[in-house]
Amino acid sequence: METFVLFFKQGLSHILDIDGIDHMLFILAITVFFNRTHWKKLALLITAFTIGHSITLVLSVYDVITLKRDIIEQLIPLTIIITCVNNFFKVHKPTQINYQLLYAMVLFFGCIHGLAFSNFLKMAFFEDDNLLASLVGFNVGIEFGQLLIVGVFLATIEAALYCFKKLKHDHIIIASSALIIIFALKILWGLF
Repeated sequence: METFVLFFKQGLSHILDIDGIDHMLFILAITVFFNRTHWKKLALLITAFTIGHSITLVLSVYDVITLKRDIIEQLIPLTIIITCVNNFFKVHKPTQINYQLLYAMVLFFGCIHGLAFSNFLKMAFFEDDNLLASLVGFNVGIEFGQLLIVGVFLATIEAALYCFKKLKHDHIIIASSALIIIFALKILWGLF
């Protein structure tokens, strides 16, 4: 149980740490399309991301998959940009969203994000006796942190929409644009 709790805390701090901003931005890019009435669909998307993240963590810990760090670091920004651009195209057609395709995309992007953290976890998972508890604890911590971020973000969006009732779908464009700008600043000037 100690191992589970230790790695739960590490998973939670990984998601909430400013160094994990890439994951936060991706989660927020997914979230902008939803409101509290669609929380089940959103929770499934967040879980799909965690599952993808978990798959590559397990595969990398066992050296089944390896990818050079510089390639991974180039792929992660693409996941955020593709998600935000997808938001732009779907903003006025929310009823035409193909959720199966969206879940598959988020799962795949979760795999990419999982690779980014795999090197640290390879060093952390040195005891095979506790490997399962470590992996489960870490991924449950990530899931909890992501759902916490989503909850705060949805509450913020709901409050903004209540205050500015004319926004309708404009919040999707505004939030997606802001996420791209924040990420561009991170890349260009190393602000985070």
